[in-house]
Amino acid sequence: MLIKNIDLFAKIVVVLLSLFSVVYTFGVVWRVEKKLDISYKLLLVALLFFVAGEILDIFNFGNRFLFSILSSAARIAFAFFFLFGILEMRSLIRKMDGER
Repeated sequence: MLIKNIDLFAKIVVVLLSLFSVVYTFGVVWRVEKKLDISYKLLLVALLFFVAGEILDIFNFGNRFLFSILSSAARIAFAFFFLFGILEMRSLIRKMDGER
């Protein structure tokens, strides 16, 4: 029972910190423009999917199959959008450095 409570507490901390990240990322998205804007929008979408996956994982009482599938799908979407956000940022930095 103690281990389940610790696990639930850890998941709640992850969700709260992730939501905090979402708020700050929203703040950045409103202040940047052009390619940097695209990169941060992709990262914001990735964060939203990450938070959704964590919330679905918390509410997966009794290991319901649907929650497990949705949680996995949200994590896959997180990885996809995070990767493309980082690739967009890399492209922008390479262009600024004169590599492209």
